[in-house]
Amino acid sequence: MEAEKIQNWNRTTDAIYKNVLLYSIAGICAAVFNMVPGLGWFVEMFNFCVVAGFIAFFLRIKDMALLVDDADAAAAKKLSNGVLVYILSLILGEIIGIGWLLGPIAVIVSCVLMLLGYSALKKSETFPGKDGMKMLFIAMILGIIGGVFDIIPGIGAIIGGIFYIIEFVMVLLGWKKVATPVAE
Repeated sequence: MEAEKIQNWNRTTDAIYKNVLLYSIAGICAAVFNMVPGLGWFVEMFNFCVVAGFIAFFLRIKDMALLVDDADAAAAKKLSNGVLVYILSLILGEIIGIGWLLGPIAVIVSCVLMLLGYSALKKSETFPGKDGMKMLFIAMILGIIGGVFDIIPGIGAIIGGIFYIIEFVMVLLGWKKVATPVAE
């Protein structure tokens, strides 16, 4: 990478990490409070922060896609599509009567899309942050498992919530690796 592109890369991945920090901490809080009956309003507040973080994350992923090689652009597109579906999952989860099912199904779909993107980037010979992609790949598998458990009435929110918490922590750690500055 040339010097200007490296600077843009470092600036963009740092911004991505900050967005991930916002939505991960909010997502962990939402998952914890979702396990406690009667705190739905608190969960909604944190979900709003998750959506804000994901929207900012989506915009930065678009910026990152402009900086990667052509071979990695398709994987970045899968990531951005997965982020859009995740935002949709939070909206679908609010539908009275059926949201408890539609939300987790959309989470699973979003994680599969992101999993495909992370899978391609972790194998890439040209992507500078491929070591972080390995952890993000595993995090998406945990997100899929969390989504499956979340569908189960009763204890599903607790078991799914535990998987979501682990997923958010791993996403945070994975993007921290990606955001490690590339030397000029």
